[in-house]
Amino acid sequence: MTEPETKPKSMFRNPDYRRIFVSVGASQIGLQVAYFSISIIAVVVLDLSESQIGILYAMDQIALVLFGLLVGVWVDRLRDKPIIVVSEILRGVVMLSVPVAWAFDAMTVWHVFAAMFLLGLTSVFFDVAQTSYVPRLIDNKFLASGNSRIQGIRSASDTGGPLAAGPLVSLLTAPVAIVVAVVSFAVSAFAVATIKYREEEPEKPEKPHLWTEIVQGVKFIFHDKLLRSILLVSTWCNLSIGAFQAMLMVFLIREADQSSEVAGFVLAGSGVGGVLGAMLVGRISKKAGVGPTAIAALAVSGPGMAIVAASGAGWGAAVAFAGQVVFVAAIVVFNVNVISYRQAVTPDDMQGRVGATQRVICWAGLAVGSIVGGFTGDVLSARAALLIAAAMLFVGFVPLLRTPLRNLREIPEESALQS
Repeated sequence: MTEPETKPKSMFRNPDYRRIFVSVGASQIGLQVAYFSISIIAVVVLDLSESQIGILYAMDQIALVLFGLLVGVWVDRLRDKPIIVVSEILRGVVMLSVPVAWAFDAMTVWHVFAAMFLLGLTSVFFDVAQTSYVPRLIDNKFLASGNSRIQGIRSASDTGGPLAAGPLVSLLTAPVAIVVAVVSFAVSAFAVATIKYREEEPEKPEKPHLWTEIVQGVKFIFHDKLLRSILLVSTWCNLSIGAFQAMLMVFLIREADQSSEVAGFVLAGSGVGGVLGAMLVGRISKKAGVGPTAIAALAVSGPGMAIVAASGAGWGAAVAFAGQVVFVAAIVVFNVNVISYRQAVTPDDMQGRVGATQRVICWAGLAVGSIVGGFTGDVLSARAALLIAAAMLFVGFVPLLRTPLRNLREIPEESALQS
Protein backbone atom coordinates (compact mmCIF):
# COMPACT_ATOMS: atom_id res chain seq x y z
CA MET A 1 0.00 0.00 0.00
CA THR A 2 1.32 3.40 -0.86
CA GLU A 3 1.91 5.90 1.91
CA PRO A 4 -0.53 8.79 1.98
CA GLU A 5 0.70 12.32 1.51
CA THR A 6 1.40 14.33 4.63
CA LYS A 7 -1.77 15.92 5.95
CA PRO A 8 -1.62 19.66 5.15
CA LYS A 9 -1.58 21.78 8.28
CA SER A 10 -2.71 25.16 7.01
CA MET A 11 -6.04 26.16 5.56
CA PHE A 12 -6.34 28.97 3.04
CA ARG A 13 -2.66 28.55 2.11
CA ASN A 14 -3.65 25.05 1.08
CA PRO A 15 -5.27 25.14 -2.41
CA ASP A 16 -7.12 21.89 -1.74
CA TYR A 17 -8.85 23.40 1.29
CA ARG A 18 -9.82 26.38 -0.86
CA ARG A 19 -11.35 24.04 -3.42
CA ILE A 20 -13.50 22.21 -0.89
CA PHE A 21 -14.39 25.63 0.52
CA VAL A 22 -15.67 26.67 -2.93
CA SER A 23 -17.45 23.35 -3.32
CA VAL A 24 -19.37 23.78 -0.08
CA GLY A 25 -20.38 27.33 -1.00
CA ALA A 26 -21.59 26.45 -4.50
CA SER A 27 -23.38 23.36 -3.24
CA GLN A 28 -25.15 25.31 -0.51
CA ILE A 29 -26.33 27.97 -2.98
CA GLY A 30 -27.73 25.17 -5.13
CA LEU A 31 -29.52 23.62 -2.18
CA GLN A 32 -31.01 26.93 -1.04
CA VAL A 33 -32.34 27.75 -4.51
CA ALA A 34 -33.68 24.20 -4.87
CA TYR A 35 -35.41 24.17 -1.48
CA PHE A 36 -36.85 27.66 -1.93
CA SER A 37 -38.17 26.86 -5.39
CA ILE A 38 -39.72 23.57 -4.28
CA SER A 39 -41.34 25.37 -1.33
CA ILE A 40 -42.90 27.94 -3.67
CA ILE A 41 -44.11 25.15 -5.96
CA ALA A 42 -45.70 23.39 -2.95
CA VAL A 43 -47.31 26.48 -1.39
CA VAL A 44 -48.30 28.49 -4.47
CA VAL A 45 -48.31 26.29 -7.58
CA LEU A 46 -49.64 22.99 -6.16
CA ASP A 47 -51.42 24.65 -3.18
CA LEU A 48 -50.62 21.80 -0.78
CA SER A 49 -52.09 21.71 2.72
CA GLU A 50 -49.96 22.37 5.81
CA SER A 51 -49.81 18.65 6.62
CA GLN A 52 -48.75 17.80 3.04
CA ILE A 53 -46.01 20.44 3.20
CA GLY A 54 -44.82 18.96 6.50
CA ILE A 55 -44.58 15.55 4.84
CA LEU A 56 -42.77 17.10 1.86
CA TYR A 57 -40.08 18.53 4.14
CA ALA A 58 -39.84 15.20 5.96
CA MET A 59 -39.10 13.36 2.68
CA ASP A 60 -35.71 15.08 2.54
CA GLN A 61 -34.89 13.93 6.07
CA ILE A 62 -36.37 10.43 5.81
CA ALA A 63 -33.81 9.59 3.12
CA LEU A 64 -31.01 10.13 5.63
CA VAL A 65 -32.81 8.23 8.38
CA LEU A 66 -33.30 5.19 6.14
CA PHE A 67 -29.87 5.07 4.54
CA GLY A 68 -27.56 7.21 6.68
CA LEU A 69 -25.92 4.37 8.63
CA LEU A 70 -25.27 2.40 5.45
CA VAL A 71 -23.79 5.49 3.83
CA GLY A 72 -21.49 5.93 6.83
CA VAL A 73 -20.07 2.43 6.31
CA TRP A 74 -19.64 2.95 2.57
CA VAL A 75 -17.88 6.27 3.12
CA ASP A 76 -15.40 4.63 5.51
CA ARG A 77 -14.73 1.88 2.95
CA LEU A 78 -14.18 4.23 -0.01
CA ARG A 79 -12.27 7.42 -0.80
CA ASP A 80 -14.23 10.59 -0.04
CA LYS A 81 -13.43 12.61 -3.16
CA PRO A 82 -15.22 10.39 -5.74
CA ILE A 83 -18.27 10.15 -3.45
CA ILE A 84 -18.54 13.93 -3.23
CA VAL A 85 -18.21 14.43 -7.00
CA VAL A 86 -20.74 11.75 -7.94
CA SER A 87 -23.27 12.90 -5.34
CA GLU A 88 -23.16 16.44 -6.73
CA ILE A 89 -23.74 15.21 -10.27
CA LEU A 90 -26.71 13.14 -9.13
CA ARG A 91 -28.19 16.08 -7.19
CA GLY A 92 -28.06 18.11 -10.39
CA VAL A 93 -29.83 15.35 -12.35
CA VAL A 94 -32.59 15.05 -9.73
CA MET A 95 -33.24 18.79 -9.72
CA LEU A 96 -33.18 19.00 -13.52
CA SER A 97 -36.17 16.64 -13.60
CA VAL A 98 -38.38 19.35 -12.03
CA PRO A 99 -38.24 21.96 -14.84
CA VAL A 100 -38.43 19.13 -17.39
CA ALA A 101 -41.67 17.86 -15.79
CA TRP A 102 -43.00 21.42 -15.65
CA ALA A 103 -42.20 21.98 -19.34
CA PHE A 104 -44.25 18.90 -20.27
CA ASP A 105 -47.09 19.87 -17.90
CA ALA A 106 -46.41 16.75 -15.81
CA MET A 107 -45.72 18.39 -12.43
CA THR A 108 -47.48 16.51 -9.62
CA VAL A 109 -47.30 16.30 -5.83
CA TRP A 110 -45.74 12.85 -6.18
CA HIS A 111 -42.98 14.26 -8.39
CA VAL A 112 -41.98 16.91 -5.84
CA PHE A 113 -42.15 14.30 -3.05
CA ALA A 114 -39.83 12.02 -5.04
CA ALA A 115 -37.51 14.90 -5.96
CA MET A 116 -37.23 15.95 -2.32
CA PHE A 117 -36.53 12.37 -1.22
CA LEU A 118 -33.82 11.83 -3.85
CA LEU A 119 -32.31 15.24 -3.11
CA GLY A 120 -32.06 14.19 0.53
CA LEU A 121 -30.55 10.82 -0.36
CA THR A 122 -27.81 12.27 -2.57
CA SER A 123 -27.17 14.95 0.05
CA VAL A 124 -26.50 12.22 2.62
CA PHE A 125 -23.56 11.01 0.56
CA PHE A 126 -22.24 14.53 0.03
CA ASP A 127 -22.56 15.61 3.66
CA VAL A 128 -21.09 12.48 5.25
CA ALA A 129 -18.17 12.32 2.79
CA GLN A 130 -17.46 16.07 3.01
CA THR A 131 -17.50 15.98 6.83
CA SER A 132 -15.11 13.01 6.79
CA TYR A 133 -12.87 14.68 4.21
CA VAL A 134 -12.11 17.87 6.15
CA PRO A 135 -10.27 16.20 9.10
CA ARG A 136 -8.16 14.29 6.56
CA LEU A 137 -7.02 17.56 5.00
CA ILE A 138 -6.13 19.51 8.17
CA ASP A 139 -4.87 18.70 11.67
CA ASN A 140 -7.13 18.53 14.72
CA LYS A 141 -5.83 21.80 16.15
CA PHE A 142 -7.14 23.58 13.04
CA LEU A 143 -10.50 21.77 13.00
CA ALA A 144 -12.54 24.35 14.91
CA SER A 145 -11.17 27.16 12.76
CA GLY A 146 -11.56 25.15 9.55
CA ASN A 147 -15.13 24.15 10.41
CA SER A 148 -16.08 27.70 11.35
CA ARG A 149 -14.85 28.94 7.96
CA ILE A 150 -16.75 26.20 6.15
CA GLN A 151 -19.82 27.04 8.22
CA GLY A 152 -19.25 30.68 7.32
CA ILE A 153 -19.30 29.99 3.58
CA ARG A 154 -22.36 27.79 4.06
CA SER A 155 -24.06 30.66 5.81
CA ALA A 156 -22.97 33.24 3.23
CA SER A 157 -24.45 30.95 0.59
CA ASP A 158 -27.60 30.64 2.71
CA THR A 159 -27.87 34.43 2.39
CA GLY A 160 -27.22 34.61 -1.32
CA GLY A 161 -29.38 31.60 -2.18
CA PRO A 162 -32.76 32.87 -0.89
CA LEU A 163 -32.00 36.49 -1.87
CA ALA A 164 -31.38 35.35 -5.43
CA ALA A 165 -34.14 32.74 -5.42
CA GLY A 166 -36.96 35.20 -4.63
CA PRO A 167 -36.44 37.43 -7.70
CA LEU A 168 -35.53 34.41 -9.85
CA VAL A 169 -38.79 32.69 -8.96
CA SER A 170 -40.75 35.89 -9.76
CA LEU A 171 -38.90 36.42 -13.02
CA LEU A 172 -38.51 32.88 -14.31
CA THR A 173 -41.08 30.88 -12.25
CA ALA A 174 -39.98 28.39 -9.60
CA PRO A 175 -39.37 25.38 -11.88
CA VAL A 176 -37.05 27.32 -14.22
CA ALA A 177 -35.18 28.91 -11.28
CA ILE A 178 -34.12 25.41 -10.26
CA VAL A 179 -31.73 25.39 -13.25
CA VAL A 180 -29.55 27.76 -11.20
CA ALA A 181 -29.29 25.02 -8.58
CA VAL A 182 -28.20 22.51 -11.22
CA VAL A 183 -25.38 24.82 -12.34
CA SER A 184 -24.28 25.31 -8.71
CA PHE A 185 -24.02 21.56 -8.16
CA ALA A 186 -21.89 21.29 -11.31
CA VAL A 187 -19.52 23.99 -10.03
CA SER A 188 -19.21 22.14 -6.71
CA ALA A 189 -18.43 18.84 -8.42
CA PHE A 190 -15.73 20.48 -10.58
CA ALA A 191 -14.08 22.15 -7.56
CA VAL A 192 -13.71 18.84 -5.70
CA ALA A 193 -12.62 16.98 -8.84
CA THR A 194 -9.59 19.30 -9.10
CA ILE A 195 -8.33 18.63 -5.54
CA LYS A 196 -4.75 17.34 -5.72
CA TYR A 197 -4.47 15.66 -2.31
CA ARG A 198 -4.27 11.87 -2.66
CA GLU A 199 -6.22 9.92 -0.11
CA GLU A 200 -4.98 6.61 1.09
CA GLU A 201 -7.20 3.77 -0.06
CA PRO A 202 -9.09 2.77 3.11
CA GLU A 203 -8.23 -0.64 4.54
CA LYS A 204 -11.12 -2.99 4.08
CA PRO A 205 -11.75 -5.78 6.61
CA GLU A 206 -10.88 -9.27 5.35
CA LYS A 207 -14.44 -10.36 6.05
CA PRO A 208 -16.52 -7.19 5.81
CA HIS A 209 -19.68 -7.34 7.89
CA LEU A 210 -22.02 -4.45 7.28
CA TRP A 211 -23.99 -4.75 10.51
CA THR A 212 -20.84 -5.07 12.64
CA GLU A 213 -19.37 -1.91 11.12
CA ILE A 214 -22.61 0.00 11.68
CA VAL A 215 -22.75 -1.11 15.31
CA GLN A 216 -19.16 0.05 15.84
CA GLY A 217 -20.13 3.60 14.88
CA VAL A 218 -23.24 3.53 17.08
CA LYS A 219 -21.31 2.13 20.06
CA PHE A 220 -18.58 4.73 19.73
CA ILE A 221 -20.95 7.66 19.97
CA PHE A 222 -23.12 6.15 22.74
CA HIS A 223 -20.18 4.99 24.90
CA ASP A 224 -18.82 8.53 25.14
CA LYS A 225 -20.91 10.33 27.78
CA LEU A 226 -20.48 13.76 26.22
CA LEU A 227 -21.11 12.63 22.63
CA ARG A 228 -24.23 10.78 23.81
CA SER A 229 -25.56 13.84 25.64
CA ILE A 230 -24.91 16.11 22.66
CA LEU A 231 -26.68 13.63 20.37
CA LEU A 232 -29.81 13.41 22.52
CA VAL A 233 -30.06 17.18 23.02
CA SER A 234 -29.45 17.83 19.32
CA THR A 235 -32.23 15.39 18.41
CA TRP A 236 -34.68 17.16 20.74
CA CYS A 237 -33.74 20.52 19.25
CA ASN A 238 -34.15 19.15 15.74
CA LEU A 239 -37.76 18.26 16.53
CA SER A 240 -38.44 21.94 16.98
CA ILE A 241 -36.29 23.03 14.03
CA GLY A 242 -38.07 20.55 11.75
CA ALA A 243 -41.48 21.97 12.71
CA PHE A 244 -40.18 25.53 12.30
CA GLN A 245 -38.69 24.94 8.86
CA ALA A 246 -41.77 23.13 7.57
CA MET A 247 -44.16 25.92 8.58
CA LEU A 248 -41.98 29.00 8.01
CA MET A 249 -42.80 29.49 4.33
CA VAL A 250 -46.48 28.75 4.99
CA PHE A 251 -46.50 31.37 7.76
CA LEU A 252 -44.75 34.02 5.68
CA ILE A 253 -46.87 33.66 2.53
CA ARG A 254 -50.29 32.58 3.82
CA GLU A 255 -50.50 34.17 7.28
CA ALA A 256 -48.08 37.14 7.14
CA ASP A 257 -49.14 37.82 3.52
CA GLN A 258 -45.58 38.33 2.25
CA SER A 259 -44.48 37.98 -1.39
CA SER A 260 -41.95 35.40 -2.58
CA GLU A 261 -39.29 38.16 -2.80
CA VAL A 262 -39.91 39.20 0.81
CA ALA A 263 -39.98 35.57 1.94
CA GLY A 264 -36.58 35.15 0.29
CA PHE A 265 -35.36 38.20 2.20
CA VAL A 266 -36.50 36.68 5.52
CA LEU A 267 -34.89 33.34 4.72
CA ALA A 268 -31.67 35.18 3.86
CA GLY A 269 -31.53 36.11 7.54
CA SER A 270 -30.39 32.53 8.08
CA GLY A 271 -27.31 33.21 6.00
CA VAL A 272 -26.54 36.49 7.75
CA GLY A 273 -26.92 34.78 11.11
CA GLY A 274 -24.72 31.93 9.97
CA VAL A 275 -21.93 34.28 8.87
CA LEU A 276 -22.23 36.19 12.14
CA GLY A 277 -22.11 32.98 14.16
CA ALA A 278 -19.10 31.67 12.24
CA MET A 279 -17.27 34.98 12.77
CA LEU A 280 -17.98 35.07 16.51
CA VAL A 281 -17.62 31.42 17.51
CA GLY A 282 -13.81 31.39 17.62
CA ARG A 283 -13.45 34.60 19.62
CA ILE A 284 -16.18 33.81 22.12
CA SER A 285 -15.08 30.19 22.57
CA LYS A 286 -11.49 31.27 23.21
CA LYS A 287 -12.59 33.59 26.00
CA ALA A 288 -15.49 31.66 27.53
CA GLY A 289 -14.53 28.10 26.61
CA VAL A 290 -15.88 25.77 23.93
CA GLY A 291 -18.49 24.08 26.14
CA PRO A 292 -19.95 27.11 27.95
CA THR A 293 -20.18 28.97 24.63
CA ALA A 294 -22.08 26.09 23.02
CA ILE A 295 -24.55 25.88 25.92
CA ALA A 296 -25.16 29.66 26.03
CA ALA A 297 -25.68 29.77 22.26
CA LEU A 298 -28.29 27.03 22.41
CA ALA A 299 -30.14 28.96 25.12
CA VAL A 300 -30.31 32.03 22.85
CA SER A 301 -31.58 30.17 19.78
CA GLY A 302 -35.13 29.60 21.03
CA PRO A 303 -35.90 33.28 21.70
CA GLY A 304 -34.59 34.10 18.22
CA MET A 305 -37.06 31.64 16.73
CA ALA A 306 -39.86 33.17 18.83
CA ILE A 307 -39.12 36.61 17.35
CA VAL A 308 -39.79 35.21 13.87
CA ALA A 309 -43.08 33.70 15.02
CA ALA A 310 -44.16 37.02 16.58
CA SER A 311 -43.69 38.99 13.34
CA GLY A 312 -46.53 40.14 11.11
CA ALA A 313 -47.32 41.57 7.70
CA GLY A 314 -45.57 44.45 5.94
CA TRP A 315 -42.60 45.71 7.90
CA GLY A 316 -42.94 42.67 10.15
CA ALA A 317 -40.61 41.03 7.62
CA ALA A 318 -37.76 43.06 9.16
CA VAL A 319 -38.62 41.62 12.59
CA ALA A 320 -38.70 38.10 11.13
CA PHE A 321 -35.34 38.73 9.45
CA ALA A 322 -33.81 39.83 12.80
CA GLY A 323 -35.20 36.75 14.51
CA GLN A 324 -33.71 34.52 11.83
CA VAL A 325 -30.31 36.16 12.34
CA VAL A 326 -30.37 35.55 16.12
CA PHE A 327 -31.73 32.01 15.84
CA VAL A 328 -29.30 30.80 13.18
CA ALA A 329 -26.23 32.59 14.58
CA ALA A 330 -26.77 30.84 17.91
CA ILE A 331 -27.32 27.44 16.27
CA VAL A 332 -24.14 27.84 14.20
CA VAL A 333 -22.05 28.64 17.29
CA PHE A 334 -23.45 25.55 19.01
CA ASN A 335 -22.94 23.28 15.98
CA VAL A 336 -19.38 24.39 15.17
CA ASN A 337 -18.20 23.64 18.69
CA VAL A 338 -19.92 20.29 19.19
CA ILE A 339 -19.10 19.03 15.68
CA SER A 340 -15.44 20.00 16.12
CA TYR A 341 -15.35 18.10 19.41
CA ARG A 342 -16.87 15.02 17.79
CA GLN A 343 -14.44 15.09 14.86
CA ALA A 344 -11.45 15.57 17.16
CA VAL A 345 -12.21 12.57 19.38
CA THR A 346 -13.16 10.26 16.48
CA PRO A 347 -10.47 8.19 14.68
CA ASP A 348 -10.11 8.87 10.94
CA ASP A 349 -11.29 5.38 9.98
CA MET A 350 -14.58 5.87 11.88
CA GLN A 351 -15.42 9.44 10.85
CA GLY A 352 -18.03 8.32 8.32
CA ARG A 353 -19.86 5.91 10.62
CA VAL A 354 -19.82 8.18 13.67
CA GLY A 355 -20.89 11.20 11.63
CA ALA A 356 -23.64 9.18 9.95
CA THR A 357 -24.92 7.90 13.32
CA GLN A 358 -25.18 11.48 14.57
CA ARG A 359 -26.95 12.59 11.40
CA VAL A 360 -29.40 9.68 11.22
CA ILE A 361 -30.68 10.14 14.77
CA CYS A 362 -30.75 13.94 14.59
CA TRP A 363 -32.44 13.96 11.19
CA ALA A 364 -35.04 11.49 12.47
CA GLY A 365 -35.91 14.30 14.87
CA LEU A 366 -36.12 16.73 11.93
CA ALA A 367 -38.41 14.37 10.00
CA VAL A 368 -40.76 13.82 12.92
CA GLY A 369 -40.72 17.55 13.68
CA SER A 370 -41.61 18.41 10.07
CA ILE A 371 -44.60 16.08 10.06
CA VAL A 372 -45.83 17.11 13.52
CA GLY A 373 -45.31 20.77 12.62
CA GLY A 374 -47.39 20.33 9.47
CA PHE A 375 -50.30 18.72 11.32
CA THR A 376 -50.05 21.36 14.06
CA GLY A 377 -50.31 24.01 11.37
CA ASP A 378 -53.43 22.26 10.01
CA VAL A 379 -55.12 22.01 13.43
CA LEU A 380 -54.02 25.34 14.94
CA SER A 381 -52.05 27.64 12.63
CA ALA A 382 -48.57 28.00 11.20
CA ARG A 383 -47.81 30.74 13.74
CA ALA A 384 -48.83 28.46 16.61
CA ALA A 385 -46.54 25.74 15.27
CA LEU A 386 -43.62 28.22 15.18
CA LEU A 387 -44.25 29.39 18.76
CA ILE A 388 -44.43 25.84 20.10
CA ALA A 389 -41.21 25.01 18.26
CA ALA A 390 -39.49 28.04 19.79
CA ALA A 391 -40.48 26.97 23.31
CA MET A 392 -39.16 23.44 22.70
CA LEU A 393 -35.86 24.75 21.35
CA PHE A 394 -35.36 27.07 24.32
CA VAL A 395 -35.45 24.28 26.95
CA GLY A 396 -32.95 22.19 24.98
CA PHE A 397 -29.87 23.67 26.69
CA VAL A 398 -30.95 22.65 30.22
CA PRO A 399 -29.76 18.97 30.15
CA LEU A 400 -26.30 20.06 28.95
CA LEU A 401 -25.74 21.98 32.18
CA ARG A 402 -25.25 18.60 33.92
CA THR A 403 -22.69 17.24 31.43
CA PRO A 404 -18.90 17.64 31.06
CA LEU A 405 -19.61 20.10 28.22
CA ARG A 406 -20.01 22.91 30.76
CA ASN A 407 -16.31 22.52 31.70
CA LEU A 408 -14.86 21.90 28.21
CA ARG A 409 -12.42 24.72 27.49
CA GLU A 410 -10.66 23.57 24.30
CA ILE A 411 -11.04 21.05 21.49
CA PRO A 412 -8.82 17.97 22.15
CA GLU A 413 -5.84 17.66 19.81
CA GLU A 414 -5.75 13.86 19.73
CA SER A 415 -8.41 11.25 19.02
CA ALA A 416 -9.87 9.50 22.00
CA LEU A 417 -9.07 6.18 20.37
CA GLN A 418 -6.27 5.12 18.10
CA SER A 419 -7.40 3.38 14.93
